[in-house]
Amino acid sequence: MALTACSSSPAPWTQEDPWSSKRAAEEESLPPDEAVADTSLNDPVLLADETVVAEPEPIYMQEPEAEPAPEVIVEVVAEEQTPEQTILSLPGSNYAVQVYASKTLSSIEKYKADNELNEYMIVKTDRNGETVYVLVDVYPDRATARAAAADIEAKTGSKPWVRSVAGLQKIVAQ
Repeated sequence: MALTACSSSPAPWTQEDPWSSKRAAEEESLPPDEAVADTSLNDPVLLADETVVAEPEPIYMQEPEAEPAPEVIVEVVAEEQTPEQTILSLPGSNYAVQVYASKTLSSIEKYKADNELNEYMIVKTDRNGETVYVLVDVYPDRATARAAAADIEAKTGSKPWVRSVAGLQKIVAQ
């Protein structure tokens, strides 16, 4: 059996390089090298991007910086002691100068204001079941208390009573 071909040109596998004729035709269609004004366009080195890409700096993992703790303002609010609690917390060996006593709080507050005795405390006491308010100031010893009593007598005209804090504590605690 014989095979016959339909084409008048020889089969491509029978030719040396089937693409050589095509390459030759392409080269003929290109202008000669002298005709190209800028030969640098054909230079692959010059066509490369000339920008230098810097290597990125390495990133080192670090523990985050500790943020300073928010400033917390703690206002120590000492529970304000009543004058009675203040007297009871003092050493019994201290001395008190008692300037004035009254059964009404308004009377003792008026006396304190009229005589400018702002540093003195109004202490609520109990005498035989009755509430009596006394105006007092406390000193560390008897001599200091007596000197303060003399100053108050000169200022107010009334004679204060110097007594031990222990005695005053007894009538406050009742």
